[in-house]
Amino acid sequence: MKALARACALLASLLAAPVVQAGPIAVDVGHYLARPGATSARGIPEFEYNHGLAAVIAARLQADGESVRLIGHRGEMADLRERTREAEAGGARFFLSIHHDSVKEEALRPWTWQGQARHYAEGFTGFSLFVSRLNPHLDESIACASAIGARLRRAGLPVARHHGVSASGTLRPWADEDNGVYFYDNLVVLKTSTVPAVLLEAGVIVDRDEEQALATPERRALTADAVAAGLRACGVLDPSANPSAAGDSKPPGTGSP
Repeated sequence: MKALARACALLASLLAAPVVQAGPIAVDVGHYLARPGATSARGIPEFEYNHGLAAVIAARLQADGESVRLIGHRGEMADLRERTREAEAGGARFFLSIHHDSVKEEALRPWTWQGQARHYAEGFTGFSLFVSRLNPHLDESIACASAIGARLRRAGLPVARHHGVSASGTLRPWADEDNGVYFYDNLVVLKTSTVPAVLLEAGVIVDRDEEQALATPERRALTADAVAAGLRACGVLDPSANPSAAGDSKPPGTGSP
């Protein structure tokens, strides 16, 4: 609660301050071809989902006149630390890592899709965001994650709550429960970033319905719009760059989902 209060106070100050453009937004495509992350209910590697959404988010930000640095989009970047080094070398002012979610193995159920044995899960949907308390810009990271989460909720998307239990069985702490923000201190791309950093799990690809929705242009555009609006609200983007969204700058947790 103290971290959230600090983030809300920081967000209010950021909204009142002029935005200074300084370097691109780093958009990181989670995972890589040799280790493509989770597998969807119909057998599609997570990397494909991450790549597709990252491209849409990058295009959305560029349409607002922002400079974007795509990281890991060729699928060859196995060294996680290399991702934040590349962002730093490019002068990035914010680091956003794009992922899609799965569940613990014991929650998966077998099924057959197009003659192939696959696995799916039921009762797990929604987005989540992660920040690290080891990042040197924690308050800014929370403020931006909360702002993005608030915009995703307002667009009608649910918060994924299954990350409340870690591998050790203990609760993974919330940074902002209302808006789907968790602390995950040891995520490499978050803790090694020298600028504010957020990891977005855009949805759960082992849920058979959400898997299909996440692959649509409409869902990707909705997510990209929420990211842009959230970054504008937390002061990373210039609110004057998109007048129609500039008024949507209430602190996270206010208004309807």
